[in-house]
Amino acid sequence: MCKVGDIIVVKEYTSQGRTLKRHSFVVLSTEQGKIRGLDYDLICNVMSSFHSEEQRRFKLGFPGNFEYPASSENIKNGHGKDGYIKAEQLYYFDSSKTDFYILGNVTPELFNALIEFIDGLDEIEAIVDNL
Repeated sequence: MCKVGDIIVVKEYTSQGRTLKRHSFVVLSTEQGKIRGLDYDLICNVMSSFHSEEQRRFKLGFPGNFEYPASSENIKNGHGKDGYIKAEQLYYFDSSKTDFYILGNVTPELFNALIEFIDGLDEIEAIVDNL
């Protein structure tokens, strides 16, 4: 089982009605709960890496995107690219219905800064398509 701060790769997931393949997420919580009457035991944010300086500027223009350096990821044989976390989108998963594996983790400093960033957001979207 994964733990808070882990980076997991979800092999297939649904977001806003679209099925997407193989993406990394940072785990925010592993506590069990219910949202909209559905059980969950993982809350995550999607992670992406920057592919160019132009994309970096564009993506950081969104107030809910949280930038992080590659050095704050602990991934064996990682790609070494800086990235961003879509902090305004909380993905709720039922781990028993989700095909994923643990890729690594983020540093405690990054995790704490991310939580502070999320706490300061005005709007957060709950994505429950994967329950």
